[in-house]
Amino acid sequence: MKNPSFVVNTTILLTTTFKVADTLTDPSTTVLTIEEPDGTEVQPTVTNVSTGLYTAAFAPDQAGYHIWKWVGTGTAAGVKEGTFYVHTSAM
Repeated sequence: MKNPSFVVNTTILLTTTFKVADTLTDPSTTVLTIEEPDGTEVQPTVTNVSTGLYTAAFAPDQAGYHIWKWVGTGTAAGVKEGTFYVHTSAM
């Protein structure tokens, strides 16, 4: 699967779900950490949209690959990781 690509300084919405036995379930805590290309780690504010569904808005200010990691603790403990690419605008 191809990594998603975004333009620098454009707000993106990252989402994830947590489930227990295929049922959407809220973890005790939910944290999203994004590692920027220069190694800086950012933890945007996470919003619980509905049971088991979480979002976080992020406006990357650096071009390059970003690594994200969602971590949930408690009953719906889990870790999900991935990457996305940020580029400067061609305009």
